[in-house]
Amino acid sequence: MNLLATVSPLEDVKAEMLLVTVFQGEKELTGRLAWLDRILGGQIGRLLSTGEVRGQYKEFSTLHVTGIGAKRVLLIGLGKKEDLNLDKIRSVVAIAARNCRRIHAKSLAVDSFTTYGIDPRESAKAIAEGVVLGLYKFTKYMSEKTAEKYKDKIEELTIADSSSDNIEELRAGFSEGYTVACNTNFVRDLVNEPASYMTPEMFVETACQKMKDLNVTINILDENDILKEGMGAFYAVGRSANCAPPRMLEIAYEGNPNGPWVGLVGKGITFDSGGYDLKPPSSMERMHCDMGGAGAVLGAIKSVAELGLKVNCRAVMPLAENMVAGNSYKPGDIVKSLEGKTIEIISTDAEGRLLLADALTWIRKKGVEYLIDIATLTGAVVIALGNQLSGIMGTDSVLVNAIKESGEKCGERVWELPLYKEFAMQIKSDVADLQNSGGRGAGTITAGMFLKEFVGEAKWAHIDIAGTSTTNASIHQYIKNPYVPKEGATAVGVRLLYQFLADYAKSNSKLS
Repeated sequence: MNLLATVSPLEDVKAEMLLVTVFQGEKELTGRLAWLDRILGGQIGRLLSTGEVRGQYKEFSTLHVTGIGAKRVLLIGLGKKEDLNLDKIRSVVAIAARNCRRIHAKSLAVDSFTTYGIDPRESAKAIAEGVVLGLYKFTKYMSEKTAEKYKDKIEELTIADSSSDNIEELRAGFSEGYTVACNTNFVRDLVNEPASYMTPEMFVETACQKMKDLNVTINILDENDILKEGMGAFYAVGRSANCAPPRMLEIAYEGNPNGPWVGLVGKGITFDSGGYDLKPPSSMERMHCDMGGAGAVLGAIKSVAELGLKVNCRAVMPLAENMVAGNSYKPGDIVKSLEGKTIEIISTDAEGRLLLADALTWIRKKGVEYLIDIATLTGAVVIALGNQLSGIMGTDSVLVNAIKESGEKCGERVWELPLYKEFAMQIKSDVADLQNSGGRGAGTITAGMFLKEFVGEAKWAHIDIAGTSTTNASIHQYIKNPYVPKEGATAVGVRLLYQFLADYAKSNSKLS
C-alpha cells in the first residue's frame, strides 16, 4: 500500500473515495469541511439540515461528486464530540475501507483529525490500522470464486492535513500503524490455520522464516531439550502428540543495550482436545486457536524489531498439542516443574498453565525486570467479562496500570481481577505442592494464582484472552467492531503488547 501524508485542502486531494466526518448534533459545518461543502454546492450541509445524516457514530452516506479531486465523498458520523477517541477513528476508517472494497475503489483519502485536537502521529497510526485491519479476511482455503469478493485492496491511502508542521509525525504514525496492523493480520492467519497444518514445529518454522532478516536471536528447544532442561510440566502435556511433538521458541531483541529486559510469554497450544478430560465436540471446534497467546507474543516482538524500538524484549512461546494417547498424562498424575514444585493433575484440560509455569520459570531465570504472559487460559473469564474485555491480574500495580492504559489507547481493553491470598487455598494439593485446577469458582483468578507460583520476585502481569482471541457471528453482532473479523482469530494482544512496549520505550524503560 502506498501511504501518503500531504498538506492539502480536502477538495484538492485526488482519490476514488474521500472520507469526511461530522459529530452528532452538528448543524453547521466549519473549517475545512465548510469550504469543501461550499465547493460542492452545499450537498453535505443539506444532508445535515434535512436530518438525513445526524452524525451518529458509524452512520454513513455516500455522495457522488464533481469539481473536486475525489470521485466520491463518504460522510460518516463520529458520535458526540466529547466522546471522540482513537478507537472511533480506527473504526470509522475501517468502515470507509470496507466501502471502498464494496465498490472496487483502489484509493482512499482521509482528513487527519488533527483539527479535533488529536495527536498527529497517533491519528495516522489509527487510520492505517483501521484500513489494514478492516479489510482482513482469511481466504487461504477458499476457492477462487468464493474469495473473489475479498480480493480488492486499497492501493493508495492519503491523509490530508492543514499544517506542514504535522507531516513528519503523520508519516511516522502511518509507518508504525501499517507495520503493527500487518503483523496483526499475519497472526490472524497463523491462528486461523487448521491444527493439522499449524503444528508446534510449523509454528516455529513460520516464525523463523518471518524473523530471519530482523535483528533478533532465536533459540529453539525440541522435546528432548524440554525434558533435559527439567520442564516436566510442559513435557507432560506435549509428550502424547507423537505426530506433532512440543517445541519451545525463544526470540530475543536487544534495542537498548545495557538496559533492563521485558519478558513476554505466550501460551501455544496448537490444538486442545482436553486430554483424558475430553472436551465435548462443541467446545473442541475452535481449539486450533488455543495458541492465540503465542501468536500475540510473536506479532508483538516482530513489530518491535521491525520498528526498532529502544527496548530489550525476550519472548518465549511454549508450543504443544494436548492430545489423548497411551502415554498421555492423566488425572491424578503428579509432575515436577522446572521451578522444582510438584503439581497434582486435577484436570488434563487445565494444560495451558502447565506450559506457562515452565516457560515463566525459564524466562525469569534469564533476568527480566517485567514479565508478562498472555493466554487463552480460562472459560471463566468469558463468564466474568464477556467477549469485549480481556482479564488482567498481577503482582505489580504499576505494570498492570501501564498495560491498562496501553489497552485504552490501542482499543484492546483489559480489566483487572484480584489476586487475594485467600484464593491460593483452592490450588493447594494434599499430595503435591500444587494442583492444576482450583475448581469452578473464581476459575480465572485461581489460574492466575497458579501462575503466580512461578514468577518469583519479577514484576508480573497475566492477561487472559480466552474471551477476546476469537469471534463469530453471534459475538460480532453485539460487539460490532468494524476492524475485527466476523469469524475466527482477532489476534488480540499483538497491538496491546506492542503499545505497552512502545510506551515503555518512550518512558526510557521506567514505569511510573
